[in-house]
Amino acid sequence: MTPDDHRPNTASATFAATYDFAPAQSDYADLLRSMPQMRILKALAWVMLALLAVAVLMGFFLVTDDGQPALDAPTLLPLIMVAALAALVAFGYAPFGGRAAWRKPANREPVHAVLDNEGFRHEGPSGSQSFTWSVATRALETNQGYYVYVSNGLASLVYWLPKRAVPLGDQAAVRAHIQAHVPRYQIR
Repeated sequence: MTPDDHRPNTASATFAATYDFAPAQSDYADLLRSMPQMRILKALAWVMLALLAVAVLMGFFLVTDDGQPALDAPTLLPLIMVAALAALVAFGYAPFGGRAAWRKPANREPVHAVLDNEGFRHEGPSGSQSFTWSVATRALETNQGYYVYVSNGLASLVYWLPKRAVPLGDQAAVRAHIQAHVPRYQIR
């Protein structure tokens, strides 16, 4: 997908939408995949895997003066273990983290999401979380949902709304409303 060329100048003064949904296990994996920290972690894992490939190739093709490989097995083993761990964390964290989040009973409770001119709110039996639009730094729309990021020190809090909870006829209005309130909106 590419970002839309049309960007609304103002939000509708009367926009207010509420959506009820029961989170699914896949929602949490998608949420983790949308986190900026995960993209950085994946990039670092790819760099580590590339460095490992170079080290292994050097070990096979470079030799010292006496004809022995430049890198021996005791040197390569820690590199292989670190690269495998990096790959496991970077590429397995979202599915495993989504499964771990799903195990918590509070994360399986039905959610009542409210988008209005004030902000974005999640309400459920265990409590509610909300923010005003002025603190939202960016938003991301994927095939799975809408994600709005709020800076929180080094990390970002993410408020999400799965697309399966939004009727097809409302999706354009939800997109326009979020775009009108959030400075950076990306469609992926």
